[in-house]
Amino acid sequence: MWLAEVDPIHAVALFFCGIWVFVLVFLLWTARSLPRLREETATLSCDAERWPRLSIIVPACNEAGHVERSVSTLLAQDYPDAEVIAIDDRSSDATGEILDRLAQADARLRVRHITELPRGWLGKVHALHQGVQSATGDWYLFTDADVYFAPGALRRAVCYARHQRADHLACVPRLVAGGFWVNVAMTTFGMLFLLTTRAPLVNRPNSRTPVGIGAFNLVKVEMFRRTPGFEWLRMEPADDYGLGLMINEAGGRTRLVAAEEDVSVPWYESLRDMIRGVEKNAFGPGAQYRWWRLLPMVAILWGLAAAPVVALVAGIAAHSGILLGAAGAVIAGHIALALPGPSKRGDADLGVLFLPLGMLVVSVMMLRSAYRCTRNGGIDWRGTHYSIAELRAGQRVRL
Repeated sequence: MWLAEVDPIHAVALFFCGIWVFVLVFLLWTARSLPRLREETATLSCDAERWPRLSIIVPACNEAGHVERSVSTLLAQDYPDAEVIAIDDRSSDATGEILDRLAQADARLRVRHITELPRGWLGKVHALHQGVQSATGDWYLFTDADVYFAPGALRRAVCYARHQRADHLACVPRLVAGGFWVNVAMTTFGMLFLLTTRAPLVNRPNSRTPVGIGAFNLVKVEMFRRTPGFEWLRMEPADDYGLGLMINEAGGRTRLVAAEEDVSVPWYESLRDMIRGVEKNAFGPGAQYRWWRLLPMVAILWGLAAAPVVALVAGIAAHSGILLGAAGAVIAGHIALALPGPSKRGDADLGVLFLPLGMLVVSVMMLRSAYRCTRNGGIDWRGTHYSIAELRAGQRVRL
């Protein structure tokens, strides 16, 4: 066999190039098959005699830089029957004051201030739990305090969810990156999310594939009450996906749509901010706070990052058509995925072209998170220490 005569390093490079081709084809399929909220609702009749009451639950901790604009975009919606419940979760900046001022000007906004966190809860999950206790709607929208909504977004989302007879609608937002490195890392995280959640399978008939997105999880209250609620997720950092998991296990019907035109999130302004921001999640859902699970994942990312470069350089040096073809297939796949198309935004995505580089960046984040978690015996988040034992005991999401 010709493969037996190939240098072992070249054989490994060919193997990982093959994985790359599979990944890129999967992502292209995802990009083409995922419904887009604007397009799907353009042909639907979204007028209704009675719109269901919508409770929008917004946890906020030290979000003074975003919360006013975010909540204002919610209050500016034309949805006819909605309430906004903002939870000021122990903020040390002006978040609480901003929310109180907005509430004085608009009775649809109610603010709850949390001053203490009960033991055994992550702050955001506890804030979501408190928001549910105050909600009066037929549907819950769980979102974040740095998410911006385009006019009409809520009408379109509720219309689509009801038309699909969905119990849960998760919307993929547009992530606004703060510079080149953040864009590269953000794109890589997005790719890993689509792969690990098997996103194209969510919308299939009778699908049992869960998904959840923190920026936009719309849930029918009747179905939410069949779940254990946020108490079940009290120590789960991936609470957004955990919510989708609860809905799935309760027999609910989930739908996933792309909503970049309607929902946007300004992500981290710098790579340093991003490294700190993902610290609590990077060692948990995938690796389950165990090194023996993390290291193979990092090795795979390194192999994928190196494979196209090794195949290209070795192919040129050895005049190997097989190696050059493998490298060319990977490069062509990146270009095809990065180019704008009818089901994508209008701009080419430069982050996609640098996915191998992004894998190295993300792997460093994962290793750093694991090291700090191990050294500290857990994670420190929003002024509270959570031990590894607590985190493992409370983990619900295992990707």
